Amino acid sequence: MNINTLNLPKKKKGKRITLYANNTDSLSYDIFLKVDTKDFRRSSTRPILRNITPNSKIKLLTLIQLNGTEGKYNTTFIVNEVAYAIEVEKDHEGLDFKIDEALKDKEVTLYTKNDCLICPDTKRILNNNKIAFTEYNIDKDSTNYLKIIKDFKSNTNKNFDNKIPVLKVDTAIYNNIESVEDFITALREAFN
Repeated sequence: MNINTLNLPKKKKGKRITLYANNTDSLSYDIFLKVDTKDFRRSSTRPILRNITPNSKIKLLTLIQLNGTEGKYNTTFIVNEVAYAIEVEKDHEGLDFKIDEALKDKEVTLYTKNDCLICPDTKRILNNNKIAFTEYNIDKDSTNYLKIIKDFKSNTNKNFDNKIPVLKVDTAIYNNIESVEDFITALREAFN
């Protein structure tokens, strides 16, 4: 990535400083922003993890300077190019057809919730790899989520980790997904 393609411009207005992510590239980037300060009140004290789409400028955070302070702050700004792919291993042409058909024939369900940090990435991975799926947001509808827990417990002797996202491919349930890498591993297992 060229250092000038994604930057962190700021706009100051009175006691307010607004930080933006400005992407001038034709690629998407994932960013991590953490602001450390004792001189400002922040709109959020948690780190910000966002996907910045190509050729866009997105408001990330507004800082409000506290009275009697110097106005100092430090930022940690990390940028990663988005390059998600399942990279299913294919040994020969006959297998290509079977994998492509499996992508169409398997029933894929994804359980998400509003404050899930990796759920947007999991949906993007499925969409980018043209895997049709049904999404259930448990904050809006917990009925289907309760059914999946019941199915899991009746089909295995394992404990169900109450973690989101949960991926179901046909009858296989993957519920210990803590990172994008875990999600990709579950997809590879489900489709191989």
